Amino acid sequence: MSNQFDPVAKLLNQDENRERAVRELGAAMVQLEAGVSSYKDAYKAATDAGWTKRELNAAGFFDVVKLPKVKKIDTPAPSPFDKDEQ
Repeated sequence: MSNQFDPVAKLLNQDENRERAVRELGAAMVQLEAGVSSYKDAYKAATDAGWTKRELNAAGFFDVVKLPKVKKIDTPAPSPFDKDEQ
């Protein structure tokens, strides 16, 4: 029987928290990449429609050069370990 003072249980719980945190960070990174990509596409469409970068920036839109530099992220296929967690 595990109790709260069991060092093994304590370490395993910390490891679970770390794993959960890094998985959430990875999911947020994928969302960030998608958001930045979508924003860049919309910004380009706006400039192609005749809006100048100066007009867009003066209105409060972010200049695309100031956005985070993100590379296209391939969403990894679920590992066999992920099935155990669902």
